Amino acid sequence: MVGANAVVDLRLLGVARAIPLAPLKRLFRIMWIGFAMNAVTGILLVLAYPTKSLTNPDFYIKLALIGFAIWVMQKLNVQVFQDSNLSEADMIARGATLAKFSIFLWFGAITAGRLLAYTYKYLTFPS
Repeated sequence: MVGANAVVDLRLLGVARAIPLAPLKRLFRIMWIGFAMNAVTGILLVLAYPTKSLTNPDFYIKLALIGFAIWVMQKLNVQVFQDSNLSEADMIARGATLAKFSIFLWFGAITAGRLLAYTYKYLTFPS
């Protein structure tokens, strides 16, 4: 999901200018499929060991960042790719700021997810 999103974001920020923007609209379907897969596996991980996630503030930071990133992704789809009358320059003008936010949010979500493995404190009960 993040990979397909990064392709769209980086293209809006001027990387690989030879690739036209309009066909990248198809990547949004891939992003939603990736999100669904990540949501299902994420729920299964939380169910397998809820204490590790639900007692860690990084988990809630990660969820918030993912929520905002999904919101930005949808906003990008609607404002940039749903209007077929936009020229390539108009698409870039509308989407560049959203693309920057998107990259920042996904980087933050991935970082928070990685920190989950290192910030968990085992709950111990006195004997």
